[in-house]
Amino acid sequence: MNVLDTAIRVLSMMAYAIPGFLFVKTKTLSPAQIAPFSKVLVYLCQPCLEVYAFLSTDCTPALLTQMGWFFLLCTGVQLVVLGVACLLPGDRRETCRRVSGAAMVFGNVGFIGIPLLEALLPPEVAPDAVALSAVFALSMNLLAWTAGLFLMTGEKKHIRMKGLLLNPAMLAFYLAFPLFLMGVKLPEALDTTVSLAGKMSTPLCMIALGMRLAATPFRRIVTDKFAWLSCLGKLVFMPLLALVCLKLLPFEPYFNATLFLLCCCPTAAVVQNFSEIYLPESQTAGKHTAADAILLSNLLCMLSIPLLAALL
Repeated sequence: MNVLDTAIRVLSMMAYAIPGFLFVKTKTLSPAQIAPFSKVLVYLCQPCLEVYAFLSTDCTPALLTQMGWFFLLCTGVQLVVLGVACLLPGDRRETCRRVSGAAMVFGNVGFIGIPLLEALLPPEVAPDAVALSAVFALSMNLLAWTAGLFLMTGEKKHIRMKGLLLNPAMLAFYLAFPLFLMGVKLPEALDTTVSLAGKMSTPLCMIALGMRLAATPFRRIVTDKFAWLSCLGKLVFMPLLALVCLKLLPFEPYFNATLFLLCCCPTAAVVQNFSEIYLPESQTAGKHTAADAILLSNLLCMLSIPLLAALL
């Protein structure tokens, strides 16, 4: 892939963060209003994006087979990175270390991954690639609510089947996947509404990111060693691991590019959401590391994605 073209595509997506940054700096909006943006993303945009991803193409035996392989591969890559995160030197009870480990694994394969695939892959394969991204999101969701939550908190009690099976992403999967298998398409008006709501996710995600960046001391972000460690794992180690695996397997070029680009995505907001919900107030440093890892990885991916994409 062309480095310059990829860089322009990534920067054009990240540019949506500028209004959010300016809104907070000019006091047009306050940091307290990040939460409503996040709720719109989680409860409206994310489910609609997943439905859009599955229904963007037709179900065929070949695509179903690729989905099965894709699920195994993306799950395997995430588990390897998760294992490496658990083996990092240092006190395993340290909250910042645990949070940085989770930030290495879970990427923003929806809000950033889908528009990235649509921008960089040929139009004739982009719909199938988007459907594969929904498979990656499913795998990530299952791991995040189990192994990821355990890694962050160190306590099994926080792993709840209700949260795993009834979160918005899973509810959308229960609706979209049967429709995909049966080849059922939404009525045109409803399909347009769902598609627009799903495609709102990238601008809203970036606006919220810009707001959070404006509200966070920049010095803290760039001096957080655990945030840098998580970025090394998420933006470098994980994509290269995926690339090595793909070089050994005989899949189609678009399949390889899809997995590789999704592994290049920056840390997902679910890491911060879990830190806010499940870490006690006494573990403020861990919550800061979660926010720092997300912000830093989104800043650095503007450089890492174009450079790594040149390896394809």
